[in-house]
Amino acid sequence: MKKLMIFAALVAMTAGAAQPSPRFGMAGYTYHKQTVDQMLEALEKLDIHWLCVKDFHLSYKATDAEIAAFKQKCAARGVTPYAVGPVYMGSHAEADVAFDFAKRLGVKIVVGVPYMIPPGGKDVWGGRVASRELCEYVSGLCAKYDIRYAIHNHGPDVPKLFPTGESAWEMVKDLDPRMGLCLDAGHDFRFGSDPVAAVRKYAPRLFDFHLKNVTEPTVNGFAMPLPRGQMDLAAIFKALRDVGYAGVCSLEYERDFEDNFAGIAECIGYFRGLSDMATAEEGFEPLWNGPACTNDWVTTKGCTNWPTASWVVEPDGVLTVLPVEGNVVGPWTKKPPEKVCQAYGGDIVTRRKFRDFDFRVEFRLTAAANSGIKYFYDETVNNGTTLEYQILDPAHPDATKGRDGNRRVAALYDMMPAPAAAALMRPVGDWNLARVVSKGAHVEHWLNGVKVLEYERGGAAFAEAFKASKYADTEYFNKNGKWGLTPEGRILLQNHADSTVSFRNARVKEL
Repeated sequence: MKKLMIFAALVAMTAGAAQPSPRFGMAGYTYHKQTVDQMLEALEKLDIHWLCVKDFHLSYKATDAEIAAFKQKCAARGVTPYAVGPVYMGSHAEADVAFDFAKRLGVKIVVGVPYMIPPGGKDVWGGRVASRELCEYVSGLCAKYDIRYAIHNHGPDVPKLFPTGESAWEMVKDLDPRMGLCLDAGHDFRFGSDPVAAVRKYAPRLFDFHLKNVTEPTVNGFAMPLPRGQMDLAAIFKALRDVGYAGVCSLEYERDFEDNFAGIAECIGYFRGLSDMATAEEGFEPLWNGPACTNDWVTTKGCTNWPTASWVVEPDGVLTVLPVEGNVVGPWTKKPPEKVCQAYGGDIVTRRKFRDFDFRVEFRLTAAANSGIKYFYDETVNNGTTLEYQILDPAHPDATKGRDGNRRVAALYDMMPAPAAAALMRPVGDWNLARVVSKGAHVEHWLNGVKVLEYERGGAAFAEAFKASKYADTEYFNKNGKWGLTPEGRILLQNHADSTVSFRNARVKEL
């Protein structure tokens, strides 16, 4: 119960912000082991307003009175049915029922899977095959009812029944323009396809989007909470924004069906954080794009060139800093399985300096890893020491030092704690979203879509925190007597030399 209350509180903290585009909804299959009342109660608590209706909660043959009662229940919880399905239809009659139901429910999308049984075959999941003949019939129903039909792909488990978005596209591309796709990004990924490319290629016929994350791009990949799988969700959201997708992204959470509140709440917080980054107002620019980050960042050793050691740029844009051989010692810093390097390449900083800005980056930790995001860095002032957004796994011993948690994740390092951040932090190996906003003297730290700390540079609380910090102890840190008050500076990613830490999707907006 305590865990549920924590997650519900975190969802509520993000709910007051403007809703991101695309909208976040729920696939009814997520709740197929729960009653309609349990589902709607959960959606209200989770601040979810859009539902793709499955027949577990309302029969496709429901009477008008039953439909009216269902819609009344939804309205009481602030939920709007926007689509039905997926509807598995193997005949004209079943297609007729689905479209008639959608019309009476008042939705404009039928998510479907049109299939046939080959001669001599059996009507079992693995025996179904995509039906061109039924698609042609459904195309006529789209024109008759003015309702869109979105074919749902199902991945490698049924390779002959729309395994990918591409297979659905090939079936509908020459039919009524109301025939299109409900792209299940997780199943596309499990087949080995690229859901980002699918979004961009099939955008004109992308009518619905079912969202999940999975463990690997194979038939063995299984569902995980959104932050914990292997898919690059930030790239998917960016693609949806770039193509102008204005529909619903419905979470299809395929695990823990009888008790899934906490996992879904985790997914929602992560979605809103990433969506905020991907759909933010114009003015953000990437601080790296694929391997090109070497154009935007330089080592603190001279601030002119990319470091010759420590930092590794992967082709997919993930930037990883490696520990130095010999520095990985002690029970809290066991040598990670990735790699070590033989020399220390130093921290990296942006070539440009920033005054008022909104900076966002995803980070991924290994066990007991230590890093940080420093800002207002000026190599000519106070020996380069400056304000820091702490990045730290709680297993590192530094987490127990300082005062009141001011050396833990998202804290203003050694000065001000961010106590709400601990519950928001994702497990080791998962991606987290950090954000630093500075406007005038006002600074904010955010983690995974939630503001966890704000302060005024030079204010009374800042001055008190500085006096109690390590930065006040020596002239080395505060040589000019104005520590932390530099009017503009670079953004820095820290190389702690004893940890493997990865970064991706860095972007900034000047305010």
